[in-house]
Amino acid sequence: MTKNDSDQKSGRPRHRGPILISFLLGVLSVAGLLVVIYLLLPVIQGNNIRPPRTAVSAAELDTQKKDALASSKTKKDAHTKALVERMFARQQQDPEATIDFLILSGGGANGAFGAGFLLGWATVPPGPDALPTFDGVSGVSTGSFIAPFAYLGTDEARKEVDDFFRNPKPDWVTLRTPISFHPKNLSLMQVSGIKRDLEKIINLDFAKQIDKATTDGRILIIQASNIDAQVPGVFDFSDAARKAIESKDATHLHEIILASCAIPAVFPPREIDGTLYVDGGAIGNFYSGGRASSPEDTFGGMWKKLHPDAPIPKTRYWVILNGNLRIPPAISEPTWPSVADRAFQLLYTSAEITSLRYLYALAELTRLRGNGDVEVRWIAVEKELVSPNPMNMFDAATMRSLSDDGQRIGADPKSWNTVAP
Repeated sequence: MTKNDSDQKSGRPRHRGPILISFLLGVLSVAGLLVVIYLLLPVIQGNNIRPPRTAVSAAELDTQKKDALASSKTKKDAHTKALVERMFARQQQDPEATIDFLILSGGGANGAFGAGFLLGWATVPPGPDALPTFDGVSGVSTGSFIAPFAYLGTDEARKEVDDFFRNPKPDWVTLRTPISFHPKNLSLMQVSGIKRDLEKIINLDFAKQIDKATTDGRILIIQASNIDAQVPGVFDFSDAARKAIESKDATHLHEIILASCAIPAVFPPREIDGTLYVDGGAIGNFYSGGRASSPEDTFGGMWKKLHPDAPIPKTRYWVILNGNLRIPPAISEPTWPSVADRAFQLLYTSAEITSLRYLYALAELTRLRGNGDVEVRWIAVEKELVSPNPMNMFDAATMRSLSDDGQRIGADPKSWNTVAP
């Protein structure tokens, strides 16, 4: 019997050396290919990857944070004083004049509800529940799309923003290619479609309308989140509109809104004046004045100092929440996707409930200090909303249904909630 015959009968493999070499070469080839792909990723991913930002020392970042907070306080004090003078002048003509603030929350595609609500509200007959001319409007995330149009306060403006939400395009958001989840990407998705359509409605002509609508003491605020300094990024949109007119460039207006809507990791962050911003909802899903002022710097405190013999006007906050304030109870499945989804909704809605309660507490504190009467009214989506499909975040049928619901609810003055949740 030959050696080969013996190997075959014993089941031992023949030519083990060449097989092992072939296997090792295969492993090396795959490893080499992966190395090449990794090295070429900046080229393959193209604009998905941006160069690293300039390093800044911890001390300098701390200084920037303090400067941002100080600047915010200075601007807030100036706005408050201007509002005092605005309301004093109005009071001479109308002793019953009220200060009215509209607060628009985040909520993604659910912004269709808020846009439709304004259309319905505009149909309420004159009276205490009618749609007022707002002295201030603030918007966060999807609310930042609606806020400038609500600030203009015309039927045409309300119709235009409602049409925007009722007619989403399939390419508003798209996955980055070829590797959407690469860790050096700006985000998982691109928003070039939203940006394109935003540029059509927020342009220099629109900036001129905002500027014309801005009178002394009137303000339009858009909130993003400054993730460098971990503080709110509060933008005066009416001032930004004026600067856009001067520079003949509306790009800064687009960047402010896109920054406020930049869902962390999902949509790209925006770098404005060297600072990186993401969704305003990361700080708070609606903006109602930010950090509380000292008593003497509040509206009532300044009013008593500047016009001690005149009664302090009533302040009314109108809060539109673009989503469910509470989600219905349900049996949660013990799987990580189910638990993550329910827990995220709990975190989101709990934060809004806390913010609303804070606003009511601040209103009560203002009354107890003798700094004026304050009313808070709020509305939220009534029907249960389902979690959006990440691959179809802006579903036209769902958004039109929300707009319809908003119009129906907005037309009914009894829809407003007047007590804290």
